[in-house]
Amino acid sequence: MSTTPKQVKSAALLWAVAVAAGVAETGLAVTEIASEGGLEAGVWVNIGLRSLVYTGAALLVVLFTQGRRWARVGLAVLLSTIGLASMVVPPALAMADGEGFVDAFGSGGELAVPFLAVRMVHIAAVVVATALMFTPSANAHFRKDRLEPVTP
Repeated sequence: MSTTPKQVKSAALLWAVAVAAGVAETGLAVTEIASEGGLEAGVWVNIGLRSLVYTGAALLVVLFTQGRRWARVGLAVLLSTIGLASMVVPPALAMADGEGFVDAFGSGGELAVPFLAVRMVHIAAVVVATALMFTPSANAHFRKDRLEPVTP
């Protein structure tokens, strides 16, 4: 019987925080949009897509905690790379064009500061979870043969 290293458990917790932060960001954005006029069809489509993404991310986190190597790769590629880039690159480009930090990383509306706070937690959780996923003890854990011997 193998034990899961503390770094893997901590990474899983931080991935759960990242997913929860993403859901909170969506809630703040929808609240902002609703207060400005209403929820049109495009907003509902966006909510549906984000729901699928966060459900998939949560499933990957669960499978990661079960020691599935491909789930670790999926988290690294989909969330650590593509997801993190989608949270950092557009605001960085906006700042390069002269926009302020809060406006670039926040929602730009009345909820900019809470959105910024949640976004910073989201980014930090992804970065630290990614680092923890690839520590020596985590690498050893995912390198182990995950199959139990079959007994007749």
